[in-house]
Amino acid sequence: MKTKWLKVFGLFTGLLLLASCGDVNGGSKDAGKEKELVDVSAIEKKYPSYFKSDAEAVQVDTLKVAIVSDSPFKGIFNGFLYSDHIDNRFMKYTMNGAFPIDDDLKLILDSDETPIKVTINPEEKTVTYKINPNFKWSNGDPVTTKDIVKTYEIFANQDYIVSSKSLRFSKNRKAIVGIEEYNEGKADKISGLEVIDDSTMKIHLKEVTPSTYWGGNFAGELINAKQFEGIPMDKIAESDALRKNPLSYGPYYIKEIVQGEKVVFEANPYYYKGEPKIKRIEMEVLPSSQQVAAMKAGKYDIIFGASNDVFPEVEKLDNINIVTKKASYMNYIAFKLGKWDAEKNEVVTNPNSKMYDINLRKAMAYAIDNDAIGEQFHHGLATTAKSQLSPLFPSLHDPSINGYRIDIEKAKQLLDEAGYKDVDGDGIREGKDGKPIKFTFAMMSGGDIAEPLSQYYLQQWKSIGLNVELVDGRLLDINNFYDRVEADDPAIDFCLAAIGFGSDPQQVSLFGKTAGFNISRYTSETLDKALANTVSPEAIDDQKRAEFYKEYERVFMDEIPVVPQLNKYEYLVVNKRVKMFDWTESMRAFGEEFDWSKLEVTAKDPLAAETK
Repeated sequence: MKTKWLKVFGLFTGLLLLASCGDVNGGSKDAGKEKELVDVSAIEKKYPSYFKSDAEAVQVDTLKVAIVSDSPFKGIFNGFLYSDHIDNRFMKYTMNGAFPIDDDLKLILDSDETPIKVTINPEEKTVTYKINPNFKWSNGDPVTTKDIVKTYEIFANQDYIVSSKSLRFSKNRKAIVGIEEYNEGKADKISGLEVIDDSTMKIHLKEVTPSTYWGGNFAGELINAKQFEGIPMDKIAESDALRKNPLSYGPYYIKEIVQGEKVVFEANPYYYKGEPKIKRIEMEVLPSSQQVAAMKAGKYDIIFGASNDVFPEVEKLDNINIVTKKASYMNYIAFKLGKWDAEKNEVVTNPNSKMYDINLRKAMAYAIDNDAIGEQFHHGLATTAKSQLSPLFPSLHDPSINGYRIDIEKAKQLLDEAGYKDVDGDGIREGKDGKPIKFTFAMMSGGDIAEPLSQYYLQQWKSIGLNVELVDGRLLDINNFYDRVEADDPAIDFCLAAIGFGSDPQQVSLFGKTAGFNISRYTSETLDKALANTVSPEAIDDQKRAEFYKEYERVFMDEIPVVPQLNKYEYLVVNKRVKMFDWTESMRAFGEEFDWSKLEVTAKDPLAAETK
């Protein structure tokens, strides 16, 4: 469960509150609406996700790429079996690409141009794969249905799952017929994988749902079956096939590895779109303390993972282009409203829990100024989360819902209505029974700004008359935090956490009744029904799906089991000698699909910044 959450990033060293008022339905003033529009679009307008230069390309042999990290990479080099986001940085644009997506992040269907032609038949409850004959591994062997079947047999195997601590065998992927029986050891094969020949197969599903169209039921990348022959399932995670010499069907393959530090890639001569224009990519870990100096010196062509705190310095550099895109995670405050029933594998909501009063939760939401946090301490790279939905799917979002914006007077009014009154005149409200009441807040330690962040929250809740203290009077280390939150420690009333969104918009696995990640432990009849509608077969229809998501969004934001805080933007630093770059999700900003095989440069070496 811990790997789904994201460590809460530090937000600030101090906070200047902005004067703003509003509500969850868009704000009470036009000025609030105008600011909201600026928050959402300013960074994207200034630094789009793509660029293209008119300068003439020159021939070079090597492109240099850095990944900012203060930790070494783990080195599991498969685009589906990896467990570390740094490993994914190394592979995503060099070795991956089996299933391209469109602008809505859905699988591209029925195309002879994709590596694997995907056809969905809702009536038959089948998905047919037809492998492009030009889709080959970096040793020249064609990708076959044996590779696809072996991928499923690995990630659904219980010995592999236990030894690798993998979370890939999720509820969505259990939709494949026979895969649960295989996982439980009741079958040697997955009956729902019907192989027709080396290039064609059908996957039989229990039900076709919207997740099918987003690829949520399937393995997103593949392994080479021959490489894994004879390797015991409980040894795969440590095998050379994953860690030293994995084959690739992407534009590049691994030539050399300096463990934890550097990977050298060479052009895949068998790449289905044609051999890459640049023959070699050197990709290495860059300590965060060296990132700005490396940018100034023009040491790299592309730098992933540059931190927000150096963004003002990065903006001043004249030798780089900045590209941005929405990040796929959300910070949120989760109220403890029940517990997890391990026997039934579901949440059980307690209507007598301390945080159950909906006006109490809404009041606490209105006390926080997330606009100020995003502007002043993320330099515009974070905006107030409008709702619990992923920002990657704007068509599913109700535009009238605009998040909980700071409104201190409204917060106080809600507490008054809920019966939390200051009985003795000391500025702190008593409980509904007139007795003193204290609320406990859990938050992770880490970095120089976690402590000021926690104090800001406590200060804001005190300003509306609530006595809130940190659990144990301190920040919790990451393991202690997760252990206690997941165990429903009664000492915790609410916490600050973050969660990652996938490429599938469904949220049953995040906030559903049977979701372990539902740390608020909240469920209700109306919320369950609204959630179920979003993943029903009826929701395959685009219009119906949008209606269902908007209804789910409205119910969730009204019942408010969690308070969405921030959506963030990622930024990428690209040296100006790079001729063209596309960082959109579908990589189709220029019409046809862009990938790293098309990278070109306009100078022999990366450009250094001019000294001013």
